[in-house]
Amino acid sequence: MNIRKLALLTTICLGFISGCDSSEETGAQTAPTKTNVVTQTLDVADIYSVRVFPARVSAVKTAQIRPQVGGIIQKRLFVQGSEIQQGQPLFQIDAAPFEADVEMARAMVAKAQATFQQMSKRADRFSRLQQSAAISQQDLDDAKANSAQAAADLAEAKASLNRKQLDLNYATVKAPISGRVDQEFVTEGALVNPGDSQAMAVIQQIDRIYVDARVPTQELRSIFNSDDNASGEPSLAKPTAAILDTDNKPFDAPAHLLFSGINVSDETGDVVLRAEAENPQRHLLPGMFVKLKITRLIKKDGVAIPEQAMNRANGKTSVWIVGNDNKAKRVEIETGEQTEKGVTVTAGLKAGDKIVTEGQDKLQEGAEVVPHSVGTTS
Repeated sequence: MNIRKLALLTTICLGFISGCDSSEETGAQTAPTKTNVVTQTLDVADIYSVRVFPARVSAVKTAQIRPQVGGIIQKRLFVQGSEIQQGQPLFQIDAAPFEADVEMARAMVAKAQATFQQMSKRADRFSRLQQSAAISQQDLDDAKANSAQAAADLAEAKASLNRKQLDLNYATVKAPISGRVDQEFVTEGALVNPGDSQAMAVIQQIDRIYVDARVPTQELRSIFNSDDNASGEPSLAKPTAAILDTDNKPFDAPAHLLFSGINVSDETGDVVLRAEAENPQRHLLPGMFVKLKITRLIKKDGVAIPEQAMNRANGKTSVWIVGNDNKAKRVEIETGEQTEKGVTVTAGLKAGDKIVTEGQDKLQEGAEVVPHSVGTTS
């Protein structure tokens, strides 16, 4: 009898213990769990739009050296690859034929001068004689006409002499611009003529250079049109230019934008964007491929957020923020341009808001979260 009572008591105790364990498990399952999220705290800062385009360098001035008279090249007067000044002699063409032409032209001027003096004195003498009726009016008219003809012949002879002297000067080929001269394309002893298609040499002015980039037309608006809220000072919203090498390292060459083209390529839909840069060290050479970096202030004291923090649905954009009570809340925002710091926010957020950047797919309105901050963003 005692054994039966002991077995019954044991069964009752085991049932009670089992019921307690089941109750604890049910309570644990119904307790709410907190979601771990990654957050960033927003701050305000000047936000810039940065665009980088492939570009190519060209010289500000380029001059192909060509002869203006024909002849045999006697001597090259420059060092290839050197810096030269405007007016500096480059080639000497055989000048003997032109010197002979000048001497002949001078003789023609002297002859025309003598004839003019003779005809002029004759006309003066006939004019005095006609006053006393010693000669006819016809003789006087003929004398005046001969004097005028002699004056015209003298002027023609002088013009011919000037032309021959000009040809003699052209026998010394001079630099039309200052810059760096490249290699010679004709050698001493070569025969050159004004109609030759081959240049004798090429001079390029590279102390300043142009940088031309092909830019999609849709990019022009973001480059040149400033945001109305960007700054109270319009000058701050103007785009600035910098020249980068292929490793994205900037050249020490201050640059500024000149203009954008007005013709759109039928094949690519691009236009030319040209910048001008100082090149005192001659590091940038014509034909070199570089990158043109355009920076423009689009928001002063603005806010930008990372792309992954945004949720887009039904034409609306929203983000999750975490309040001081560590509860999640969805807010709708309005966005602007994409920048290096993220997407600009024009409405819906302010400095100090804590946005969720990771883990937002598990959130519900009012859900309690465990935020893990990664710093401050702007």
